[in-house]
Amino acid sequence: MSKDVTLVYIKIREDLQSDGSKTESVGGVDYHRLYVPYKRMIEKGERVQFFGWEKDEQGNRMGLDMLKHFDLSNVKNLVIGRFAQIGNHDAFSKWLRDRDISLIVDNDDFWELENDNPAQEYYKKVAGPNIIASLEIADVITTPSEYLRDKMSKLRTNAEFSIVHNAINPDHENWNWYEGDKDFSEAKFGYVGALGHKKDIQTMGVDWDPYQLTVVDLGGYPDLLKAKSTMPVENIFEYGKQYKEFNVSLCPVKSNIFTRCKSPLKLAEAVYTDTAIIATESTPYRDFIEDGKTGLLCRHHLEWRKKVKMLHENPSMIEDLVEASKDKWKDFFHIDTQNKIRKELL
Repeated sequence: MSKDVTLVYIKIREDLQSDGSKTESVGGVDYHRLYVPYKRMIEKGERVQFFGWEKDEQGNRMGLDMLKHFDLSNVKNLVIGRFAQIGNHDAFSKWLRDRDISLIVDNDDFWELENDNPAQEYYKKVAGPNIIASLEIADVITTPSEYLRDKMSKLRTNAEFSIVHNAINPDHENWNWYEGDKDFSEAKFGYVGALGHKKDIQTMGVDWDPYQLTVVDLGGYPDLLKAKSTMPVENIFEYGKQYKEFNVSLCPVKSNIFTRCKSPLKLAEAVYTDTAIIATESTPYRDFIEDGKTGLLCRHHLEWRKKVKMLHENPSMIEDLVEASKDKWKDFFHIDTQNKIRKELL
């Protein structure tokens, strides 16, 4: 029997609904970094198998303990994300080594949050130590950020590092709705983002009253930006449809260690929805955007004001930015391109 199977652990999240019921879903991190790429591999015939949703007789999620119930004789690799909960990391590492299974840990975020992030205390006490301990027992670490790779290389790890970017599967329902018919007759600005980004969006310093701005209805962002319209919060399998509402994606970040460790995912999403991008001139965006050609970069609030106004008054620029960005990045951010790197690691 050949030893060529890769197991991928997906952490299932339970969300409490307004009516008291619970729904199960995949978190955003595992969706982008594990579910999308490895599901594509399965569709291409690769020997990959997901697990993580199984429950015991009492209805409790089994998590990584499910491994004890598998025949692992043909398993070569185990892939986990940064939120996988491991009780005793050293014992888990030995258990895998005894079975000749390589541990691949994917990490796309720095483990220390800024003071204004609401999850800072949780990261400090729970998530951060677990992420570090997982990285220290990894055989291979995948990440979309060279800056984050350099941070991780200072930990006590002998792991091989590999840069694998977030990417888009255009056949997925998140993106296959787009038919190339976006309107560029006027500038329509949009912001989509998760919780904890108030400080980021405040760096723009733009009075949005003269402009058409649509913002995801989350975290008080619409009120903060005085947006003319809002977009509902979509689940992770449908959020891509939010890009129907605008043709310029706003990507402000408050430059710090945490944001410099982020990936340019919004650029990939923009490329596959014919959306121009205007971002803070900071890593990661300045590493991927040629200012004035494939997007716009802003060093401070005065440049944000100037360049937003410029696109508003010259909407023909938007399509030019879109076409240049697609020419440069569309193949790069295709899931099959990035999966070639993953396949070499398996």
